Amino acid sequence: MIALPQHLGQLTHNQRQRLSYLEFCLYFLGEVRRADMMARFDVAPAVVTRDIALYKQLAAANLELDQSSKAYRITPAFTPLFDHRLEQVMAALMQGDAYAIETLGQPLLPGEYPAQFNRPRLAILAAVSRTIRQQGLLRVRYHSASSGEQERIIAPHALVDSGLRWHVRAYDRLRGRFIDLVLTRILAADILTDKPQAQESAAADDEWQRQITLELVPHPVHGNAALAMLDYGLQDGVLAVPVRAANVGYMLRRWSVDCSADHRLPDVACRLWLRNHAQLQDIASATLAPGWQANTPAATQPITNTHTMNTPC
Repeated sequence: MIALPQHLGQLTHNQRQRLSYLEFCLYFLGEVRRADMMARFDVAPAVVTRDIALYKQLAAANLELDQSSKAYRITPAFTPLFDHRLEQVMAALMQGDAYAIETLGQPLLPGEYPAQFNRPRLAILAAVSRTIRQQGLLRVRYHSASSGEQERIIAPHALVDSGLRWHVRAYDRLRGRFIDLVLTRILAADILTDKPQAQESAAADDEWQRQITLELVPHPVHGNAALAMLDYGLQDGVLAVPVRAANVGYMLRRWSVDCSADHRLPDVACRLWLRNHAQLQDIASATLAPGWQANTPAATQPITNTHTMNTPC
C-alpha cells in the first residue's frame, strides 16, 4: 500500500480510490466531470458531489468549475495530493485500464517483469497527455540527438510505447513535419492556448494514418520453422502483422526481425525474416529496422549491427 499523508490516510479505501481517480483525470486529462466519476465507480450523484467537495477541502487550488461545460478543470496552481505510479498512469492512458492508485491484493502467482529503465517525469507526461486530449499546442524544451537542446512548438496527437521507451507523435513546427519525440528528453513543457492548424493534426499525418501488413517468416538461416510456429503462432508459415507505418521500425527492432533483402544478418537473435521487405520503402522509421537499407541492391547491402539502437529526433 502506498504511504499517504496523514490526512489522506484517514480516508476509507473507497474514498482514496475515487479521489485519486478524480485527481488522475485532472492531472493527465485536464478535466473531470461528475458523469466520469459515476460511470467509473457506479455510484450515485450524491456520492460524487461529496467526493468533489472533499477534494476541494483538501486541495482547493487544484481545480475550478467551468460554468459553461460543468466540468472541473485543472488550474495552473495544481499540485498532486497522491503518488501516481507511472505504470498505472500509462496503462490507463494507453490501454484504457481502470485507473486505481491502490491494488486490492497480492499477486496470485510469483512472477517477474522486465525492468523499465526509461521513465518519463509525470509532470512532463501530464502536460503532453493533456495537450493530446485537448488537441492543442505545446511549447517544449527538447534535447535532440542531432541538434542538442532547442525550444520547439509541437502539436502532439498520440503516445507510443515502443517496448523500450515512450515517445509522443507530434507535428514539429521547427522541422515542418511529423516526428517522434522521446518523453524523457522533454526538459520542460508549457501548454499553449492556440490550436493546431489543419495540416498539423493527426488526420494529416500520413505515416500515422497508413497501415501496412508485415509478412514475417522463420529466418532461413537462424530460424527453426517448427519452433517459430509455436512461438509466434504462424499460420501457413507466415505471421501477418498489421502496423502503422510510423511505428514499423520500432516493432521490427524490438523483435529483432532481419529486414535485409537477402536475410544475411549474422545475429542468431534474428529468428524471423521480413519477407515483404520492400514495404519499408519511404517509411521514416524503417531506419530502425535491423538490416534495412533503402534503395540498396541485395548483393551490396551492408550488414547492420542489430544491437545499435537508432533514436527518434
